[in-house]
Amino acid sequence: MARGNRNARLIGAVQRMLDVDERIVARGRCWSATRRARVPLLFLGRHQYDVVLTDRRLMLFARRRHRLRPDDVALVKRFRALTLAAEHRRFPLLQHRIRTDTGREVVLEWRPRYHDLGHSFADAVTERAEPAS
Repeated sequence: MARGNRNARLIGAVQRMLDVDERIVARGRCWSATRRARVPLLFLGRHQYDVVLTDRRLMLFARRRHRLRPDDVALVKRFRALTLAAEHRRFPLLQHRIRTDTGREVVLEWRPRYHDLGHSFADAVTERAEPAS
């Protein structure tokens, strides 16, 4: 499968999901794992995901060798539903630990090529965080 075709299909699928005035800001890849109680991150299985960052939300899609399917959508969350719990720079990776509004804790790891995307994501989450009451 050609890389350009996958990118075009991914962007096409995402554009159908967007709100009328929402726009795609960046696209790339990351590694991700869902944290579990009392299991060190080292032992969790990480998977690679396509990331689409809009001006309002984060979208993760499983990277597989087949056509995009609805079950490839791993995470779609608005920035206000995410909390940046920690950021670590562990050479060569940039690592973000986030919490969703449902309490799920996810670790995103960005390779050097996608550090800018990771920083854009972190900035968007901290800017859009709901003020504490």
